[in-house]
Amino acid sequence: MGDAAQSPRVLVVDDEIGFRELCADLLGEVGCMADSASNGQDALLMLEKEHYQAVLSDINMPIMDGISLLRLAKAKHPHMEIILMTAYGGLQTALDALRLGAYDYITKPFTRDVLLATMRRCLEKQRLAQELRSAQSELIHKEKLAALGSMAAWLAHRMRNPLNVILMCSQYLKTKLADSDENRQVAMAIEDKVQVLEKMTRDFIEFSRTYQPRLRPENLHSVLDGVLEAFESQSKIQNVALEKDFVSELPLVPLDRDLMEEVFANLIDNALEAMGGPGSMSVHTRRVPEGVKIDFSNTGSTIPEELKDRLFEPFFTTKERGTGLGLAIARRVVESHGGKISLITEPVTTFRIELPIPGPS
Repeated sequence: MGDAAQSPRVLVVDDEIGFRELCADLLGEVGCMADSASNGQDALLMLEKEHYQAVLSDINMPIMDGISLLRLAKAKHPHMEIILMTAYGGLQTALDALRLGAYDYITKPFTRDVLLATMRRCLEKQRLAQELRSAQSELIHKEKLAALGSMAAWLAHRMRNPLNVILMCSQYLKTKLADSDENRQVAMAIEDKVQVLEKMTRDFIEFSRTYQPRLRPENLHSVLDGVLEAFESQSKIQNVALEKDFVSELPLVPLDRDLMEEVFANLIDNALEAMGGPGSMSVHTRRVPEGVKIDFSNTGSTIPEELKDRLFEPFFTTKERGTGLGLAIARRVVESHGGKISLITEPVTTFRIELPIPGPS
C-alpha cells in the first residue's frame, strides 16, 4: 500500500490485547501503520494526537463501547472511516451503526482475507472521496477566479477613460505652470498616481484574460538568455550578479514564447526589487523525467513560511505599490502550459517552474 511516508494509518480498538495486536500485525503486513487502543475513550485521545485514515473497532468494550466511539469520532473527524467488529449476536447493533456513518462491519470470528479485503475497500473509498473533494475544491477555485477576472476586467475598462481624462488635465496644467511654481509639483503628483492606477488597470485586464497559449517547440535556454540580457543594465546598476547554470542538451520545450518571457521577466524583476541592493541571482535548469525544472533563486529577504502559499493568490501583495496580480498571472500562464510554479524558501528564496516535455511518439 505504499512506502512509510504515504502508508495509511489505522487505529485498532479492542479490549482483548491479543486480538488487537493480531489485527495490527496483519494490517502491518500489507503496508498499513497500525496503532491500538483498549477502549473507545483511549481511542478518542489517540485521535486527537494522530491523523488516522481508518479505525477498526470492536463494538462491545468497557468504559466506552464502539457505538459511542463511532458517534464522537465521526462528529470530530467526518472524513475518517470506521469499521466495526461484532459477534453474531450483535448484528442489529452493527446495522444501526451503519446508519450512524460506519463504513462497514465484520462479524467475529473472521479470516485474514476478510479483514484485509474490507480494509482495502475502505481505504480505496476514502482515497476516491479525497480525490473528489480535491477536484471540487479546484473547480470552485477556478470558478472564483473566473468571476474575479470578469469583475476585474469590467472595473479596469470603466477606470481607463476617467484616468485618461485626469492624466491629460494634469499634463495640461503642467504646461501652464512655471518650473518654480509649487502647483507644478501637485500636477506631477497627480500624474504619478494616475500612472500607478494605469498599471493596476493593465494588471486587471491581463489577469482577466483567458490564456490559450500557442505552443511551439522552443529553445528554452535561448528564451531565458533573452530575458536575462534585458536585465543586464539594471543588475549592474544595482550591483547584482546574474548567474546561470543550464543543463546541457535540453530538448526543445513546447511553450508560448511571449507568455513565458513575461513570466520569466516578472520573476527576475521581483527578485531584483526584493534584494533592493547588491546581491546575487541565479537561473538554474535541469532535466527531469517529466520535463524540465527552472529555478529562479535570489539572495533577497526570506519570505515567511505562512505567506508561502498566499503569494500566488490574486490581489495578495506585500508591496506598497503592488496589485498582487503578478504571481497570480504567472501561475495561470504556467498552468496553461500544463506545468506548475511553486516557492521554495530554503536555503534561499527560489521560484520553481516545472514544464512538461512530451516523449517521443
